[in-house]
Amino acid sequence: MTDSPTEQLPSPQPPSDDLFLGETTGVVFVFHHTHGFIHTDHFGSIFVHESGLVEGIHRLEPGQRVSARILQGTRGRYAHHVQILATSAAPAPGDAPPDPLSHPPSRKLITHIANRLRERNPNAIIQISRLYQHFGSDIIGEIVAETERIESEGGMLLPDGSRRRTPGGVFFLQARKRLSPGEWERIFSQKSWKEQRKQNKTTQGAAATIQKPSPSTPVIVTWETRGSLINEAKTGQGRATSVKVTVIGRPTSVVERGNTVILMLTYSGPLPSLPKGVPVPTVVPTTTYTVYVAAKQWRGVAEAIKNPEDVLIIEGAQTWDAEQQAIAVYTTKIATKLQQRAKRPAPPTEPTTPV
Repeated sequence: MTDSPTEQLPSPQPPSDDLFLGETTGVVFVFHHTHGFIHTDHFGSIFVHESGLVEGIHRLEPGQRVSARILQGTRGRYAHHVQILATSAAPAPGDAPPDPLSHPPSRKLITHIANRLRERNPNAIIQISRLYQHFGSDIIGEIVAETERIESEGGMLLPDGSRRRTPGGVFFLQARKRLSPGEWERIFSQKSWKEQRKQNKTTQGAAATIQKPSPSTPVIVTWETRGSLINEAKTGQGRATSVKVTVIGRPTSVVERGNTVILMLTYSGPLPSLPKGVPVPTVVPTTTYTVYVAAKQWRGVAEAIKNPEDVLIIEGAQTWDAEQQAIAVYTTKIATKLQQRAKRPAPPTEPTTPV
């Protein structure tokens, strides 16, 4: 949330065609050399550039309470005419700046929104909470109202026309239209706000141990203390050029449309025996996989998988489908376990010794 954005930043200057959303107050939770973010009372997390500060103010400090005019530009929402209302005491060295993720909205409020959207998926409810923190109550209210209007007019079909989107799916699509790619990626990271709060509490205590380990005491990295190491790794974050995944399982239903076959598989553990030193969660969350198979590939396993003792072995590329809250797997190779076993060469027989 507090990393300095490097691309897709909203325009700091308010063009005449930018939409004025309203005025609000808020608290600065990060400010870099020229830009930062404030968490507002009615619009959630808002980008601010130094050119949006009133005359005489050149930078902001975390913890300052400000007033601002909120505008909507082509690349997102931003604050303009920002004035300092009150200056809080400077944070003590080592204190983390205030982060809106550490103050999530009440569970009752998010449950009410989820009920209006008829949304029961726990991961989707977490994403609703994160969107609420980003947009604020006013914008979220508009998105929910727009979703209910679309539903009352017959709903919205998926791009392939196979079925209607759920109300939650319509809501996330409408929300996405209001976000820049950078905002979408930041909000829909897989780390929930509960994990973020836990990380904020443990980072300070764990940092000293992880960054300055005792020569005689080995450092043990747990799931709860992994956060500070991840933050350190992000400073030198590389780029993956290829991502592959293998999914083994048996689908309950198979959807065939034209040249495409779609399977849904879920995994909730247990994890296999892992090398010593790899931190693992105490409870493995359920992960959903949407597997896309070409009809030509499927014909090679369709008959074999009718055997109730057999399972599919699927290899392919993967990506995150935020709309469906699942990992999309694009199959490059598919077989069944019994098919692979049948292809193994028979063990050599010992030659017989003549009498």
